[in-house]
Amino acid sequence: MEYDLLSQESKGGFDLENVWNFIMQKVLYQMTKPSTQDDGSYSKYLVQTADFNDEDIPERWQDCEYIVIYEHRLLNENQVRGLILASYDDEEDKFAEFHEWFAKVVIRDSRLHLSYSEYLGKVDMDLAVATTVADFFKENLLNTTEQDEWGDKGRDHFIGKLSYFTKRNKTIEAVLPAFPCKSSNLNKVAGTIPDLGEEMAITRLISFNRAIKSVYKPGMKLWIVSDGHVFSDCIGVDDDVVDNYTIQLRDLYEKVASKLGVLDENLIGFVSLKDIFFHKGLPSTPALVEEVELCHYTGTKICDESELSRKILMASCDTDAGKLRRDVEQEDHPRLHLYRGFTRFMCEDLQFNPVCKALSKRAFKKTVSRVAFEMIKRNDAYSNLVELMFPHHMRLSIHAHNNGGPKFGIKIIDPLECRVIKCFNSSETPDFEDLLHIPTPWHNCIVQVDNNDVCYMTKSKVVFEALEAGHYNGEWVRNGDGSGYFHLKKM
Repeated sequence: MEYDLLSQESKGGFDLENVWNFIMQKVLYQMTKPSTQDDGSYSKYLVQTADFNDEDIPERWQDCEYIVIYEHRLLNENQVRGLILASYDDEEDKFAEFHEWFAKVVIRDSRLHLSYSEYLGKVDMDLAVATTVADFFKENLLNTTEQDEWGDKGRDHFIGKLSYFTKRNKTIEAVLPAFPCKSSNLNKVAGTIPDLGEEMAITRLISFNRAIKSVYKPGMKLWIVSDGHVFSDCIGVDDDVVDNYTIQLRDLYEKVASKLGVLDENLIGFVSLKDIFFHKGLPSTPALVEEVELCHYTGTKICDESELSRKILMASCDTDAGKLRRDVEQEDHPRLHLYRGFTRFMCEDLQFNPVCKALSKRAFKKTVSRVAFEMIKRNDAYSNLVELMFPHHMRLSIHAHNNGGPKFGIKIIDPLECRVIKCFNSSETPDFEDLLHIPTPWHNCIVQVDNNDVCYMTKSKVVFEALEAGHYNGEWVRNGDGSGYFHLKKM
C-alpha cells in the first residue's frame, strides 16, 4: 500500500507535511505488530514525541508523551483516512475511551470522499477557474462589511480553498451552519415553522448554486448544518419543536426545488447535530458522556437524544478550559464585545420566556448573562465540530465577518427582493453593531404591503402595532406549499 499524503488539514502548529515521511516510517514499522490493530477496521499507532525534532512539535503538545494515529479505510474508497491527536500518559481510562470513540466517529464520517481522485493529474495550475468562481461569489452572495478584508487576503484564501475542488473538477461543496428554528419570541416571528422567509432564503441559495454552473460546470452543493439542537435549551425552544422545524424545512426545500425543476440536481443537503452522531451507529456511547453536566436556564422540554448529542459535542469539542471567562473579564477584548452582543440579543429573545418572566429584573439579567456565556461556549464547540466533519468545505456564515477567512458572510435574503426595516413609516435599515445577529428568517417575518414588488423583513411586533394603530389592515397568508407571510393594505 502506498502512503502518499493526498490531502491534509493541520491545527495548532503541527506541520504534518514536514514530518509525514518520519511518521510513516514509524507506522509501517508498527504495522507488523498485532497489538497495534484495533478491531480489524480501525488501526491505532503511537509515536513518542521525544522521537521528533523539537521544532516539529507545537508548544501546546510539549507535555504530550506521544501522539496517537488512527487509520480507517471505507469499503468504497481507495484512500486511507487518518487522524493524528495528542495524547497523555496520565489520561484516565474513561477519558481515553471517549476520545477513542469520538476519533472513530470523526475518521469514519468526516467528509473526506474527495481526498483521492482521478482528476489529480488535471490540476488547474494558474487557478483561473477558482478565481472566476471566487469573483462570481463576491458579486452575487458575499456580505461585505466596513472593515472588509476580502480584497486584502480573503479572496486569496477563498481561491485556495476552492482549488481543492476545481483542480479535481468536482462539485464545490460548502457548509453553512444555519436554519436552527424559529425564535421563541412571538414579537419577532409569526410561528414555529418555516415561512416565506425561509422559502426566499432557500430559493436564493438554490439559484446561486445553479448559477455557478455558468462559470464552473460541476457547480456547487451547499450543506446546511442546523445548529438548532446546539442552542435550543438556551433560547427557550423545546427539542421537539426544533425537530419539527427541521422536517418542515427539508420538505420546503423539496417543494421549492421541484417547482424550479432542479430537485434531481442535489444542490442542497441537510445535516443536524443528531445526524452527525447517530446516523450510523457505533458501539454504545462511552459512560463519560453521562457525567457531562449542561446548564439549562429556560425551562425547555428536553429530548434524551438531543441532550445526549449536546453532551457529546461539549465533551469532544469544547476547548475553552477557562479561557472564555478570562477573555470576557478583560476590557476591550473582542470576546467581551461578543459576549455583550449575545447578552443584549438574548435579553430581547427571552423576554417572554415563562421561566424568565417569573424572575426579578436582576435575576433575569443574571440568567441572560449566563445563557450568553453558555451559547458562546457551545458555538465555539460546534464550530470545531463542523471543521472536523467538513475539513475541506468552503465555510459560509449567516453572520457578518471581515471576510479575511476562514469564514465568509453571505446574504441569504436577496436585498433586491426583500428590504429589512425598523417600521413601516421609515425605509431605514436597522444597524447591527455587533455584526453577529443580522436579519434572518428565524428572527423575523416577511410582510407584503399592497402589491409592492419588494417584500419587507421586520419583527412581527411591528406588524401588530401597525394593525392596532389602524394604519393598515391585513392578515397572515399561508401559501399552498405551507410557507406564510403577512399581507397588509394601507388604510
